Amino acid sequence: MHRKLYLVALFVLQVALIGWVAPPLAQLLRIETAPGLAPAGWPATLQLVALTVTVIAAALALAFPVVALVRHCTRGPVRFVGLPDWATIAAACGAAALCVGSLTHWLTAVLPVDARFTVILVAKSVAAAGLALATAGVLCAELLRRSVVAPRDAVDRRRERPARIEVTHPPELRTRVA
Repeated sequence: MHRKLYLVALFVLQVALIGWVAPPLAQLLRIETAPGLAPAGWPATLQLVALTVTVIAAALALAFPVVALVRHCTRGPVRFVGLPDWATIAAACGAAALCVGSLTHWLTAVLPVDARFTVILVAKSVAAAGLALATAGVLCAELLRRSVVAPRDAVDRRRERPARIEVTHPPELRTRVA
């Protein structure tokens, strides 16, 4: 159950990054990089290369949850075992807060007009806190992941016979073949 909640948190975080973070980031990058304003020649080429690196790096950063999700799906439950519990719980709680805040924000149309503004402010704050907590939980979980030996590998290693060690120096401790 805990693993499934974490996988759902990865999915919710990826959707939130695409829907909430990517559009303002794209607008900011357009303003900050000012493509096409550099004079012709090598400054324009350098600006184009820098813009390309910026877009690729931002896309990779925003795609981090889906990369982790794919790795968890391909490796199975063994990959989850190495994650710190506190980080996966933080990611799941953040995703839940993000969903509750977003759902509350979308349902404000059915509320009385007097309460809408307050509910919208609180819902946006809860959703933003959930996004931050889910992001922090996923990053901490994936970065602090411990390597865990798969159960079948541990059994195979116990069956292996230890290798023979030959001693050659000093001569008095040299292994003698019988």
